[in-house]
Amino acid sequence: MKTLAWMNSQISINKTHTRHTQVIIDLEAVRANYAYLKSKSPQSKVIAVIKADAYGHGAIEVATALLDADAFAVATTLEAIPLRQSGITKKIVILGGFLNESELQQCLDYQLDPVIHQQWQVDLLKQFKSHSSLELWLKFNSGMGRLGFDATELKSVLQQLKILNTEITIRLMTHLANADDTNDAKSLEQIDNVAQLGLEKHDWGISNSAGILGWPQSHRNWVRAGIALYGCDPLMVEIPDENLQPVMTFKSQVLAVNKCKKGQSIGYSGLYTCEQDETIAVVAVGYADGYPRHLSGGYVLVNGVKADIVGRVSMDMITVKITGKDVKAGDEVILWGSEPKASEIARNSETIAYELFCHAGSHGLREYINQ
Repeated sequence: MKTLAWMNSQISINKTHTRHTQVIIDLEAVRANYAYLKSKSPQSKVIAVIKADAYGHGAIEVATALLDADAFAVATTLEAIPLRQSGITKKIVILGGFLNESELQQCLDYQLDPVIHQQWQVDLLKQFKSHSSLELWLKFNSGMGRLGFDATELKSVLQQLKILNTEITIRLMTHLANADDTNDAKSLEQIDNVAQLGLEKHDWGISNSAGILGWPQSHRNWVRAGIALYGCDPLMVEIPDENLQPVMTFKSQVLAVNKCKKGQSIGYSGLYTCEQDETIAVVAVGYADGYPRHLSGGYVLVNGVKADIVGRVSMDMITVKITGKDVKAGDEVILWGSEPKASEIARNSETIAYELFCHAGSHGLREYINQ
């Protein structure tokens, strides 16, 4: 198995970075978050969701840091195979299942657990010659309305799979649609829909991150830790859970410092006009780096000091007001991390931290600490 140090050296050699942004990933924070989420559902096995390259944090690196995890989950077989090739041996659930016979064969070859959510997948399983040691999950559409079988279909599929001339391990799962809002009755309805099936003898996975933290009624044999694993509270609450530690720090640097006169407009469309003589710093980050274009308000830290964002986010730059601060080109800028939090930036951009992490993590030069 290749070491994390070896993988990091290959990243620095093989990947050309053409932007100024940097993404610092604290792997000890990942481990601490996993342990905390496990403590919140002590009777359950916790699946660490590392799809979309671990939400931009690096799937192989996060998985390597969580070798004690009960299992991992990704969206596709294409995401899972590099994990196996890097030496990750724990159970890997394929949340999107397989799309064709080739991907089903990959599930068998690499010992991956596909999620079955359509009848044609069941039919393909019936036709397939080998099911040796296959473990799978049947998805119940309890109310999300995307993937999965309804109650009648689910029971029919269970019967179809039981008569196959092979031993297949079957687990059941569903997904909560509104679990982030603990005042919304939708989650209780979905949990009740599961109970009405009368299939409690099977292993179940219901909880996502919000389910783990906000809906203990949803805890079953398995739970899935997604966004909370990366330090963001998934619940719609005024005070986030302080036990969750931010994992990603997104950084850049000052590109220029300008002395601007009262009445001067800044950036595209002149959205900001200086109310007095002001000092405006240009920061080397924009929507090409994963910083949200629709941000309204907010701040960054320039040399550890708050600086309000003014004007429009452009492709490569943002502008911040630093009147009264001694700042020069090359100085460090914290875009999000412990402060400001990614969730704050997301809220001011009418999006979610998931999107910010995925975009920033795919563009910035990653550095891993506390390995």
